[in-house]
Amino acid sequence: MACRIFSVGHVLIDMRVRVDEFSGSDLLSPIKEISYGVGGSAANVAIGITRLGGSCTLVGKIGIDNFGRMVVDELMKENVSLDHVKADLVEKTGLTIVIINKKGDIAMYGDKGASDSLKPEDVTGIKPIGCEYVHIASLRMDTSIAVANLSKKSGLFVAFDPGRELAVKGLKHIKPIFKYLDLLLMNSKEAKAITGYDEPEKVCGLLRKAGAKGVIVKLGGKGAYYSNQQDEGMVTAFNVKAIDTTGAGDAFVTGLLHSLGGGNNFKEAMRYASAVAAIKVTRLGSHVIPNGDEVEEFLSLAKK
Repeated sequence: MACRIFSVGHVLIDMRVRVDEFSGSDLLSPIKEISYGVGGSAANVAIGITRLGGSCTLVGKIGIDNFGRMVVDELMKENVSLDHVKADLVEKTGLTIVIINKKGDIAMYGDKGASDSLKPEDVTGIKPIGCEYVHIASLRMDTSIAVANLSKKSGLFVAFDPGRELAVKGLKHIKPIFKYLDLLLMNSKEAKAITGYDEPEKVCGLLRKAGAKGVIVKLGGKGAYYSNQQDEGMVTAFNVKAIDTTGAGDAFVTGLLHSLGGGNNFKEAMRYASAVAAIKVTRLGSHVIPNGDEVEEFLSLAKK
């Protein structure tokens, strides 16, 4: 059964700059390569779900500019519906400059642009007909709550990834959305910003006490820790050579929701998600998520 997702959040352009080493203050590091492509968590998940064989309703905002046209062209090539991608008449398309060194480490500079002008009134009339899951990522809290509320009323499984900027505002800022959530996801730095804890077990314990039904702490190359009403534990990451970790978290949640939508249990879905993220980080680009056959082949070889 193909997974059907309602993905809401940022739709951006990524400008990827490859260098050998990051530059220090007032120093020059030669550029090896520059490339452009669609980015932003919502767009990454929409493209990923489509590549894995599911379908996705993408909701976000872009500007009426050259970058906006690039977004439209690439999403059309990826067979992502543009029915709910709105054009802002004032703001420019958001941009993230991603600098990647030879080790695969990244530094990012961003301007959300039109993406952050997606307001509650832009989403409350949307009906996620036929969808089973909603993923809300890095989106302002008032709009995130509006989406979570309408999704829960429609019977969807609600997943939320606050992202860096919301995480640093702390638990009090994001807690109002917890009552609508089935799953809260964050990386280790975001988890520390929200809870003050480094240990994923403590992070999950605190957030579940605060009302989150399920929590995942993404730990990069170490794997991911999860805790929900049925189970908790660690899923170890696959050992691969990373060249670009941009969008790895988006790849992870894409794989997770796709696997859950296919009828797998949570632990099986976590392993599938880890495989999707592992393949992604071996490729340059935030949304270069593999197709379903590639993931199955990867998992088959990993068992040998």
